[in-house]
Amino acid sequence: MIRKQNIIKKSILAILCASLVLPTGCSAAQASNKQELNSGEVSGNAQMATEPTGETHNESGAPADIPQNAEETELVAELPPMEETVNNEYIQKTVEVCREKAPDESLQVDQNNDSFETVPLRFYKDAPNVAYMGIAEYFDLMLGGGLSVEDHGDGTYTLTNAAGASASVDIGRDTVSAENMPAFVNYYEAAQKGIPSSFKDSAAPYLKLREVVYEGEPAETEFDLGKLGIEIRGDSSDVWFPVSILSSWMTDIAQNRIAFNGDKLYVCCSKSPYELDNRYYSTKYMDSILNGEERARDLTVYSYGDLGFIFQYMYGYPGKTQLDPELLRNEGFDAALAAFGDPGRELRQELTSRDFGEFWFGMYRLSERPLEDGHNNTTLSIGVVDAEQDKYKAFREYTWSKFDEYGISDFVREISSTNQGIFSVRPEEYLDSGYHRHGDTAIILLRSFSVDEGGWNAYYRGEGEIPDDTMGTVAKGLIRASEDGGIKNVVIDLATNPGGYSDSVAGALSLMTGRDHLCGYDELSKQYFDVYFDVDRNLDGEFNAEDEEVSYNFNYAVLTSGASFSCGNLFPFLVKEEGGMVIGDRSGGGSCSVQKAVLSEGFEISISGSKFKLTDESRSDLEKGVTPDVQLEIAAGKETNEITGEEMDTRDYSAFGDLDGICGMVSEWFADNK
Repeated sequence: MIRKQNIIKKSILAILCASLVLPTGCSAAQASNKQELNSGEVSGNAQMATEPTGETHNESGAPADIPQNAEETELVAELPPMEETVNNEYIQKTVEVCREKAPDESLQVDQNNDSFETVPLRFYKDAPNVAYMGIAEYFDLMLGGGLSVEDHGDGTYTLTNAAGASASVDIGRDTVSAENMPAFVNYYEAAQKGIPSSFKDSAAPYLKLREVVYEGEPAETEFDLGKLGIEIRGDSSDVWFPVSILSSWMTDIAQNRIAFNGDKLYVCCSKSPYELDNRYYSTKYMDSILNGEERARDLTVYSYGDLGFIFQYMYGYPGKTQLDPELLRNEGFDAALAAFGDPGRELRQELTSRDFGEFWFGMYRLSERPLEDGHNNTTLSIGVVDAEQDKYKAFREYTWSKFDEYGISDFVREISSTNQGIFSVRPEEYLDSGYHRHGDTAIILLRSFSVDEGGWNAYYRGEGEIPDDTMGTVAKGLIRASEDGGIKNVVIDLATNPGGYSDSVAGALSLMTGRDHLCGYDELSKQYFDVYFDVDRNLDGEFNAEDEEVSYNFNYAVLTSGASFSCGNLFPFLVKEEGGMVIGDRSGGGSCSVQKAVLSEGFEISISGSKFKLTDESRSDLEKGVTPDVQLEIAAGKETNEITGEEMDTRDYSAFGDLDGICGMVSEWFADNK
């Protein structure tokens, strides 16, 4: 049960907050599946020394231990925060919850009244640094409760959510299965309680979810955590999972998630943990890269298991990965790395290293080479507060020294080169404005697909103008094109657009064409689905029949390049589907929505997610990009790098700066095709 603590005296609160430090020291304990360890007595500041009973390996070959040369060290258990329960299996601690907003205002953190939210976490003695949370507690925290847990008395459980969807857990096998996984984890029914929807990736107030319609029957889903060296625990009232597993499993494109940094539990959505608490990185977990301390042994092992879970079950397999996608899907992350040859083995060594710096560099290499797809990255290096600029500077210098040795990926280099080439041929006055007219054609420039939540809320309150985000730029551009007179065609310029929020795609398309839905695919349930939205087209703050009266009768075209990625890739597919045209060069791909995953040590990863792979109406895979109806000429050449002497390929993007020529070709195409 989530608890709300009321502390009368501020001095008591200060003492308690000062003691909110959980044990994060290195331990000799192995976190292998079902392994029994001997542990000393723990009380107050006592030290707990644990010794392994023997080396084990799990079935898939994932390490049940870390490399043999790792040193054995002690685990230090510090003074417990607020409440602590100790028994022969685990220590249960009550920790503070930090959240950006509470769906139930009675649980909102109130600094003036000295009240705050807490939740119990468990630390089992065979994995003393891995935080576990009851799944019913998770539903209480994130969805207002409603999860029933039925203990069958034989190590199996049935979990049933408020909508009646269920999942089965076997703690003997360490597996979770569901006949309909989307129905068990989806958040959208709880959106009315103030939690953002699973199928909205922002808090855009001009867009409201109407319904989600799936095709066909879902495929049964099973997560085999045992093969990843991850143990599920259970008692008579709840089933306990590592916090990071619950977060990665239950998260969605709205990025509802939790993160534990060894001190507090953070409930996040649009914000990252460090935005909720600027001391998020000021823990032993995070400081260890710079101060040279080792990662705890059990966290090292579990983090590698976390990565296995993320990239076997939560990953969307977008098609750009260098790892074998079928091997990754069917055999797992460790097997896919092993099959990747020497680079895979080197990467595995870094990801299982107890050296924080080596581990962090392994995370960088993972997203920049074997799994480079434009969405994968880890956010360990951001969010350092002003008071810690020396730390940030030292970390930045360390990071770039490693990056200089390794370089950036071909994918990032190609997009960067395309962007630079197009920017170099664009007039400054064009880049400074979102709207331009050339004859009978208007151009609306979209540099990203953005949502200004605060700006829209202020506008709806009558306290500001229409924001300059994507929806606002398109709305103002279409209104101006209507008022200009003589405009027949509207070109949406996405040539340097790397993507952003699908909500803004849905809003802009609704204004332009009346389209009210996006199409998707769930990699876990193997189902296609349609997500229907209501859009405030007349921008009056209401969703009603008057919105349907808003219509802009233009021919629509989209200007694309290889740098038009993710939503910048989705948008031209959908415009073309609605009768529009595409001009430029093939778009850059990227069809998966972004999901957030969190490792046991509190580090966040963005991944190409499995739960909402965007498609067009024909259910086509969008990864190869859209072929333009009119191809702009891009001349290829060679030049010599003045520093290295290396000969490099170049491309001349001058055609992307000829806006009169582009608009002329658009007018001609529509004249010939209407």
